[in-house]
Amino acid sequence: MSTSYYGLIEVVLVFGLAIAFYVWQMKTLKRDVKAREEREARERSAAPSSTAGHSERQHELDET
Repeated sequence: MSTSYYGLIEVVLVFGLAIAFYVWQMKTLKRDVKAREEREARERSAAPSSTAGHSERQHELDET
């Protein structure tokens, strides 16, 4: 095997690893964004309607 093939193999491995890392990061990012959006939607639907005064948690903190 010629030594020029070793350089070619190295280039393919380096770029292959870089592309694999990119794909992995994008997949993880999309999963995390989706989870955050679902969590925020749940929090919005579970939040009480806005009323005058402090929210329940803020009121508790003010009294202590």
